[in-house]
Amino acid sequence: MSRWIGLPAASRSTRRRADPDGFTLIEVLVAFAIAALLLVALLRILTLSLGAGERSERVTRATILAQSTLDAVGVVAPLAEGDVAELVNGPFRIRAAVERYRGSGAGEGTTQYLVLYRVSAAVSWREGRRLRSVSLSTLRLGPQQ
Repeated sequence: MSRWIGLPAASRSTRRRADPDGFTLIEVLVAFAIAALLLVALLRILTLSLGAGERSERVTRATILAQSTLDAVGVVAPLAEGDVAELVNGPFRIRAAVERYRGSGAGEGTTQYLVLYRVSAAVSWREGRRLRSVSLSTLRLGPQQ
């Protein structure tokens, strides 16, 4: 009585010819699909980072415009309560205002030659459908009116 162990000789040779240490078509397609998904994710991250860079550049430009507006107010003419200026610089709308500061320690009721004024500058712009803005303010000494 003979015992049969394993595959017949014909099956072993057929199996060796079908998979000679290479990749099957399914394995290659799965590898390409995984690579494509990773590439799409990488491109999405790159696109989002470019958009974030553009947004931060606009915020930086708006902050510089607001700071330069604060620096310019009161240079040509003395500060006066109620002064308002509105300007347009490209996509940015700039609004500057001067009001008398009435906080604690402002010296209300005393005779003074110089008083504190709050100078504020707001820069706004559209980003798609959203309205963005940057606001800065400072206190300055100016002549009493």
